[in-house]
Amino acid sequence: MKRMARTLAGLFAMAAAHEAVAATAPQTTVEGLHWRIAPAADFSDNATVAARRKEQILVWDSAKDTRVAGEVLLRVDAPYDSVQPIVQRALSSFGTFTAEAENGPLAYLPEGWDRVLLSRRPDLRDALVDHFTLPRLQLAVSQGVITPAEMTQRLAQERARVDSVPQNRMSLDVFRVTYASWYATLKRSRVLSDKHDSTLTIRLLDVTAMFGHPATVVDISRDDNYPNPNAGLFKQLANFNVLSSPPARVVSDGIVPAPVFLAVRDALASLPNNMEIASTPLAWVKPVEPSDAVPPLVLRAPTTDGPIIKAQAIRWDTLVTGPRSLLYPHDLLTLPDGDLLVSAQMSDDSGWWQHVWRFHEANGEWKVENVWRGAEGTNRLSLSADGRTAWFDGAAESNTPRALIAYDVDAHRLIRHTVNWSGIERSDLQNPRWELAGDQLPTFFRHDYDSLIGGAGDDKNKLGHEYFTVMRPDTPPSSTDDTWPFHTAFASARQSMMSVRMKGNTLIWPVRWRDAKVFWVEDQPGIAELDASTGRVLRALALPQRFGTPDPQDATGVAQWVPTPLGSPEAGWIATGFVLTPDDDSQLPSSLHGTVAPHGRIVGMHVVDLNDGHVLSALLGPMDVLAAAARSAHGRYLVLGSNGPRHSGPRLAMWDIAQARTPAQLDASPSKSNVHALAFSWQGGDVWALGDRELFRWHLPDALRDSASPGSFPDQSRP
Repeated sequence: MKRMARTLAGLFAMAAAHEAVAATAPQTTVEGLHWRIAPAADFSDNATVAARRKEQILVWDSAKDTRVAGEVLLRVDAPYDSVQPIVQRALSSFGTFTAEAENGPLAYLPEGWDRVLLSRRPDLRDALVDHFTLPRLQLAVSQGVITPAEMTQRLAQERARVDSVPQNRMSLDVFRVTYASWYATLKRSRVLSDKHDSTLTIRLLDVTAMFGHPATVVDISRDDNYPNPNAGLFKQLANFNVLSSPPARVVSDGIVPAPVFLAVRDALASLPNNMEIASTPLAWVKPVEPSDAVPPLVLRAPTTDGPIIKAQAIRWDTLVTGPRSLLYPHDLLTLPDGDLLVSAQMSDDSGWWQHVWRFHEANGEWKVENVWRGAEGTNRLSLSADGRTAWFDGAAESNTPRALIAYDVDAHRLIRHTVNWSGIERSDLQNPRWELAGDQLPTFFRHDYDSLIGGAGDDKNKLGHEYFTVMRPDTPPSSTDDTWPFHTAFASARQSMMSVRMKGNTLIWPVRWRDAKVFWVEDQPGIAELDASTGRVLRALALPQRFGTPDPQDATGVAQWVPTPLGSPEAGWIATGFVLTPDDDSQLPSSLHGTVAPHGRIVGMHVVDLNDGHVLSALLGPMDVLAAAARSAHGRYLVLGSNGPRHSGPRLAMWDIAQARTPAQLDASPSKSNVHALAFSWQGGDVWALGDRELFRWHLPDALRDSASPGSFPDQSRP
């Protein structure tokens, strides 16, 4: 009887001790999750083996759901040498573990812990930046690939990053400092009655180097492997799909056995030190103050107080084809005499052809002239600043190289220039992009990869192997069909600086900008001005977010589904397209509240004042793409156009750039047409849009005219 009494007293004492520990141990994780012990049978889909064994497991409760804990970490502010034997004793009742102790360098930490380390050690972040990043950026500045201001900004950004470290970080003394670890496993192999394998893993890490005081982390997890019930022969035959791989024969669950967790927790709680519980190492990542705020995103919506201008719709398809033919419009140009150039793909009895037509209005009637027909090309039309030469590229026959074709507007005559790429294999070109430069002649732009690993002293290759290459004509074009030689003007290694730790499209593309001395380009951070002869970067301007969900930490990335960036040298601005998916109405102008579906797209253009860097973020509205843009002759107005939601027809917004407002509403109802291109007339009194089978014209009041004068011209762009 005395022995039974002593036993019962001992059990009551243990229960009381366990309750005392439970009362003092944390009931929530660092991330704010509540933990509790539950039967695995309640979560049989995610804890199959534990459910069959009728085990108790650890689960996380959050405001959204309850889930099985696949791992648990306990951090105690005590020296590793004190914690390790306590944990080892707590595990002894569960079986004989296979254990190994070692010392490893800080350069190689378990997954997630490198971020914890860097977030809490600015000295290590500085060491990485000074050794790996700074020399490369200094070289880039010396070569004119980035500006000194960009180097300063990038250094600050890198010093605030915790998400990755160079692979060769072991070369730094500070990363060769070692930390102690202990790794113990207990395996339960399958037997005749139990076709499951389980591996219980306990890992101890000395995390003193991260927290700045003695601290140790215990990581508990168990992997359960069992036969996949869907991998049986009959199941595979029933679900056979020739396009899919067979299911895995073995599947796994990650769980935390409750008895092991409680035993370790109780053992650690006996120490007079602070203890924390977490579901992942990332719970201890310390927020790092951002290096610098991204350019502010202040969206401006079109106003509705201006006069409504109704469009005149002109059926252009009936002038060029029959009702059964298919048309795919491309581009539109307005000419100084009021005529229009239109390019499109069209089918006729002989197949598919690319066309360029000239439309002329006389006595209220429209006439059409067939300018060119070929097998390929005409996607893009460009007009010289004097309005006398229109350019496009095309091939008369399929599978033949495209030529540059100049159309003499006054003489109604075509001149075909076969491009001769000096020292460049044609197979490497793949129809490079071209724009008219300040000399009003085509300039080609492409992206190159230098496959040669630079030899000794080749500083250029130390920046990378990707280049933004500009090719210009050797001579002015002749007045007859000929071969026109082009050469490489420069190859900028700035392209190599675009693909590191930035979001979105990595490729640099030109801005539609006519200046004999400089090129402007759009890249991941924003826009940059390049010397036209050397390619050296003269200045760079960061832009607000252009693509995706607005991110207060990172606004980099070029938008998709938008026109080529469009500039006005005379007015001193450049407009770049954006397609954003805001999280909620808080990021929208009040006039758009409730009009955008969750994660729906809104489109527009950031208009950058090149004198002071001020940005007007001019919205078109809630649409999937921005189809076209055009500016008036002196850059006073910018018109944006696209296709309304649910095929509701053309949607346009005409912005007065200096006033940051929309002075009129351009209405194309009741048409349901798509918008393919936009253009201002040279006289400044009309806005034109190219639709599926219609041309739309809006007559502007005299107060809104922006007529061309010598040296000024309207321009437009499309994707």
